[in-house]
Amino acid sequence: MASPESLPEPLPQQRPPTGLSFGDGFLFGCGFFIAGLIAAMILVLILALIGLALSVTGFGLLSSLLG
Repeated sequence: MASPESLPEPLPQQRPPTGLSFGDGFLFGCGFFIAGLIAAMILVLILALIGLALSVTGFGLLSSLLG
């Protein structure tokens, strides 16, 4: 019988490939499009909140621009 030191170590279990994840998109450049889209949505939301805050305080952006 072989001693425990001479036995080969078992290989770690590798999970089978299950397709691409969201993070894999950054490897191909697609994730940068999604990140830009999310950033643009956040920017639009921030601008809408600033416009709402200004209109509540009495300084309406549309009324100032339209005369």
